[in-house]
Amino acid sequence: MFTIAEHNGNLLRKAITDGNAVLLLGAGTSATSFNAQGQKVKLGKALAAELAEMAGLPYGGEDLPDVIQAVRPRISEVQLHQLFTKEFTRIVPAAELNELFQYSWRRLYTWNIDDAVENVRSSVQLRRYYNGLKDRVAVDEGIEFLHVIHLHGEASKPEHGFIFGPSEYNRRLNENKHDWYRQAVTDYAAHVPVFIGSTLKEPIISAELDRARTNVDASLGTAFLITPDDFTPLQMAAYETRNIVVIQGTLADFIGWLNGNVGHGVTPLQISKEQNSFTNALASKIVATRSEITTANSILIQTWQDAKKRADELQGLKLKQAARAFLEGEPPSWKLAASNIPVWLSATSELYTALSASIAAEDRMFLVYGQSGSGKTTALLQSLLRYLSENKESAVYELKGDVKSLRASLELITRLHPDEHVVIYVGDAFIYGDALSEDALTLPRGKFTLVSSARSNEWRQHIERRVGDFTTPFEFQRFVKKDYPALIERLLQYVPSPKFLKMTPNERITKLAASQEQLLIALKEATTSEKFTKVITDEYEKIPDDDAKSLFLIVGLATIARTGISKPAAREAYEKVRKEIPFDRALGQLEGIVSSNSIGRLVARHELYVRHIVDNVAGFSAVVDGAVEILRTYTKYALPIVKNVDRQDALLFKFILNHNFIGELARRRNAVEEALRIFESFEIDFQLDGHFWLQYGQYLSMFGELEPAMRALEKSIAAYPENIFAVHALADLRLRVAHDRSTYDATTVALIGDAVETLEALHASQNLETDFYPIVTLSSNHISALIKHGQQQPAKAAAQRYFRMIAAMHRTDMQIERARERLAHYSTHGTWEKAQPTQNGRSKHRNRKRRR
Repeated sequence: MFTIAEHNGNLLRKAITDGNAVLLLGAGTSATSFNAQGQKVKLGKALAAELAEMAGLPYGGEDLPDVIQAVRPRISEVQLHQLFTKEFTRIVPAAELNELFQYSWRRLYTWNIDDAVENVRSSVQLRRYYNGLKDRVAVDEGIEFLHVIHLHGEASKPEHGFIFGPSEYNRRLNENKHDWYRQAVTDYAAHVPVFIGSTLKEPIISAELDRARTNVDASLGTAFLITPDDFTPLQMAAYETRNIVVIQGTLADFIGWLNGNVGHGVTPLQISKEQNSFTNALASKIVATRSEITTANSILIQTWQDAKKRADELQGLKLKQAARAFLEGEPPSWKLAASNIPVWLSATSELYTALSASIAAEDRMFLVYGQSGSGKTTALLQSLLRYLSENKESAVYELKGDVKSLRASLELITRLHPDEHVVIYVGDAFIYGDALSEDALTLPRGKFTLVSSARSNEWRQHIERRVGDFTTPFEFQRFVKKDYPALIERLLQYVPSPKFLKMTPNERITKLAASQEQLLIALKEATTSEKFTKVITDEYEKIPDDDAKSLFLIVGLATIARTGISKPAAREAYEKVRKEIPFDRALGQLEGIVSSNSIGRLVARHELYVRHIVDNVAGFSAVVDGAVEILRTYTKYALPIVKNVDRQDALLFKFILNHNFIGELARRRNAVEEALRIFESFEIDFQLDGHFWLQYGQYLSMFGELEPAMRALEKSIAAYPENIFAVHALADLRLRVAHDRSTYDATTVALIGDAVETLEALHASQNLETDFYPIVTLSSNHISALIKHGQQQPAKAAAQRYFRMIAAMHRTDMQIERARERLAHYSTHGTWEKAQPTQNGRSKHRNRKRRR
């Protein structure tokens, strides 16, 4: 028993030792367990026989689903549930089932309704249980946690229903209520599925597998089926065509194979130590908890020696391919930064000097900012590597983009270095949002220097407001004339361009100098002799298939969001819009345009490329389709979405719904109604998500639909009353509606009164780190509404009150100063100046004293 070919055994062993195997358990896994009466758990025909006897019908060996369908009219639900409670609760799991949980699994799905898994005595993973007929899909929490999903219901929870016969199967299929089944197929494609005690005859998973693999050329990877059943040659051939390896054996046989080929268990810590040097270092000093292992998995140790070793492995064709991809916009990596591919620019030298000084001064945070495509990220990685090369005993700790808690990561790193100052690279500051300031201040100054980067506008409009007091900023400038020779040398070495090659040295310099754009655009224009926008347009239009273009837009929108998209989510979204070719073939057609980033998410080559395509080239309906289907992948999660998905997916969700992004795009493409489809598609699915309604309302407000916008914002507050952004937006909108009303009647007075009360309360309690000012809204819109309706005396009284409120503030910026000036002018001269809008209604500059 349990004979497996060597190459298949190697694949299965590696999947298990890497924590990459998904279990799918059928009835056979409970066959040797005992029920509460000390009897073997009734399965299949034994259960069918008892049901037939209860119904007073003769049993002739029929299959269980057929028997259940036949006896349902003759047995009450109460009788059925009593039988299930007797047979399938308080199960005593067999020894081999207990042993199964000494190994770490990516997820566990079961078709069994018994509680044998729940009653397993011990497990190397912390288990979380989900009812597949009731519970929303949960995000993978890491190998330390095992999600156990009962796909067909649980005997202990009969109120949620069961799936046994064809009627239940068909109803679930027709109602499309099987999110966990779809997730099982997603896990099937992303990992290595191991079916135990099943014959894969479950209609829902068969339907989902067939939908995911619409032809024999579309592979979902290798799966393993462990069952004691015998199969005919024809059945075996059918499994083989689906790339399912059939192994004849029982659960006990599988455990025996595991013991002999993998060992007597695999813990999450063992897996993490093999995959991550930081976890290894951590485990050598402390006894890590499960949560600490989860945190450690998102921390990397970067050293000069490791980066240089990986860079030296780039030789020949691999070197040329990596260089060309980088010079055309692919994101930089430590390996690439350690190679001779990127040029050490003049601005990089200035950056390195500032970075070194900041680390030496033990500043709490150092941040480099610059325009998109300027080369700032590459320069920052180069500078950190030079620092490491000059301080070879040092290491830089890098937090991956999927880190769950910045604070927990900082605390864990400093536990390893209680008496040392360490450097921690956090990549893109944008992804940490409001938590960046609070978490960075968690530990005393001198414990670490956070090193990060940001776009210029993000730094000035958002991030500086939060961390400016303790951050050393550095503005990364454009490349200069002394950089030209080295840049030209790299282009000649790695980028095929006959026109550029034929030029004289002076002509090449002139060509490079002619572009006044950022580095990425300048290099592209120099080698193509055409404007960047035309090159990108031509490249998109040459994608050979409309389906591949649709996939590009899905990945492209996630690239603009700066998060990328997971491959399973991209596949799920793509399956809704594609017409012909399968996902893998479409992805293959985008080679060189779409790639995986450092955490395995799909990204397009560069945001600058995608922006041009989305803004100007692709059909707007196709862009909206991509946005809608990305959002549809979130409907399987519990609400509110941002609380129930990981950091990257929360950012992607918020970006795709962002009213500024959608609104500006709709305005540019003159397609306001078409863009509205993004919101209208999810009024039911996201009706309890406050962020959805907030963005919906603000989009309507952008285009003058004030009454519908108010209704949307009211729904946002009803869904999430604590959202002060929605509260502020609704009050602002009420003042605008009041201003536009034709008469100063009771309704107008009520709108103004409610808004003023709300905004004054917000001003009194406002967190100084928010990006809006209730007092500015009051100063502008309340006064404007009163003046418009001829209420001069109340307007002057309000203006004087708001002037005093602003004078008492300890914070100032352009918006506040402008509001103060308008109020003073009105109070003195009696004339009201029209407001001058600031970008996104937010300030651009702040007057602060920085403290490190």
